[in-house]
Amino acid sequence: MPTHHRSALIILFISLATFANTLSHEFVGDDHFLIVHNTFYATWTNFPELFTPRYIMDSDEAFNSTNFSHTGSVAYRPVLSATFFLDYWLWNKNPWGYHFFNLLLHILNAILVYCILVSILQKDSLALWSALLFAVHPLKTEAVCAIGYRADSLACFFLLLAFWAYIKFRDYHGVGRRVLQLGMHLSLILALFTKESTIVFLGLVMAFDWLIQGEKIDTVLKHLVSRYLGFVLITCFYVYVYAYLFRNSTFGAVHLMGGSWSNHIAMMLRIAWLYLETFLWPPLVKGLPPVYTPPADFLPGVQVLFPLGLVVVFIYIYGRWRRVEPRETFFILWFLLSYIPVSNIIPLANPMAYRFMYIPSIGLLTVIAILIDKAVLYLQSNKIDAGKILRLGVVALCVVITIPLNMAWRNNLTMASQMVRDFPANPTGYLHLGIAYYDHGALDKAQLILQKGFERGLDDPRGYYYMGLCLLNDFKRSRPYYEKSIYLFPKYALAYIGLGRIELFEGAYERAIPYLEKALHLTPSYTAYGYLIQSHLLLGRDAEARAILRQAEASLTDERYLSSLRILIEDPKSRQGPVDIGL
Repeated sequence: MPTHHRSALIILFISLATFANTLSHEFVGDDHFLIVHNTFYATWTNFPELFTPRYIMDSDEAFNSTNFSHTGSVAYRPVLSATFFLDYWLWNKNPWGYHFFNLLLHILNAILVYCILVSILQKDSLALWSALLFAVHPLKTEAVCAIGYRADSLACFFLLLAFWAYIKFRDYHGVGRRVLQLGMHLSLILALFTKESTIVFLGLVMAFDWLIQGEKIDTVLKHLVSRYLGFVLITCFYVYVYAYLFRNSTFGAVHLMGGSWSNHIAMMLRIAWLYLETFLWPPLVKGLPPVYTPPADFLPGVQVLFPLGLVVVFIYIYGRWRRVEPRETFFILWFLLSYIPVSNIIPLANPMAYRFMYIPSIGLLTVIAILIDKAVLYLQSNKIDAGKILRLGVVALCVVITIPLNMAWRNNLTMASQMVRDFPANPTGYLHLGIAYYDHGALDKAQLILQKGFERGLDDPRGYYYMGLCLLNDFKRSRPYYEKSIYLFPKYALAYIGLGRIELFEGAYERAIPYLEKALHLTPSYTAYGYLIQSHLLLGRDAEARAILRQAEASLTDERYLSSLRILIEDPKSRQGPVDIGL
């Protein structure tokens, strides 16, 4: 069997052994928002919406939505959304198929990494060892296990295809060269419209020509209007689309960490160090990284000055090393360039996530693999033959850590429980665990966990809303929680429905109406329409109730819900007393 085929089979086998347990997982986290409660991807008739302004979801709408029909995206990523249409067509709502797609994508990425490294390193064994490290490092768990986080692995796939084609097209002539040239430009388009972080592609190919092809830097820069013109035009077109035609709905809503640039830069360095720690010592990887929300008086202390010092040392070593180790320098540049979009130079809504390291890890893990290979050669020169043990030991360590990390992503309950275990002082984990217990019907446990979250500083409107749900029919105790939720987030439609329901069941039909109308103004929902229709029916306003039904028919798409609203209009019991339709 040819060496490359054997290497691909090794990557396939070890990747399957590491991530096969994800195939039994349920939907988790944002998967419920995107797939389970979303009807948008259930029909191909919605596919043209990917190319209209309706594609972008307002961040407030994303916060309010439960059952809805929308892309679920605040950034323009139509290629990613297209895969959800394909998933739904193939698997409906069977999570196995969605997880299979993620696993297949990750395996293909690892094989592409191997193919690229073979071309650059000119050493098959080192390329295989580096690709295996990429495949099984526990930092990959988040991107592989969550359907909603597929953007990073999918964007990486297209970026690697484009980069591989760029490496190969110079060796071809005639039709083959033109096919590869077309392929790399098409792949770049698909990568950019999957996730914005692939905008660094132009920098990667320029670094390749400089460091691997050995061209002078001024020669590389001259090619911006010749060899790289296609990449430049595609990138500029993408920036125009992303910034003007389909503007990210979180622009302007994301603020500096710590409230000032000094604190923000300090936290940028701190987060970079935390990433670096997990690269160098995989056991530090958790199910999810902690959520970093530094206080306003946060000052750069030892935890920031130490990584800053390491950055200075790193830059010095890099400058010395570049003259004699161009391949290693290239992969350091790969890491640095691909880290820029997720470094919080432009503040991110989510400052830190392990999935952000999916593309940067190719560079840094390759450098780590090269350094270990050098250590092996040094040991062998001193007649210490520990090469296989050292290489296999690192891969085995990653596999042993990654497999149980995958299991933390089995469902919302296991994920939230892991968050609480990993970060017992962080209130965010208690919020998600409380919601998971509520969804499982364990209201007493949900109430207890949410209370622990409040004691640890939880001040999230969702926490107060779900506490109100736990006390659903204890109106005296639940009302303050809904009110607190609205105080923290005045656009929280669900909390208005909760207050409207309380007024309705207490017989204050007139007072219920403004709350329900406010909820519908924020986002149309079956429950708000249902309670509003009942409020008017109980006041003897049949005409108003039927007008609201017509509004519902114009804004809701699920016929099951619309049928239930029509039954409310026709059922005499709706005029005798309120009917509970839940929240």
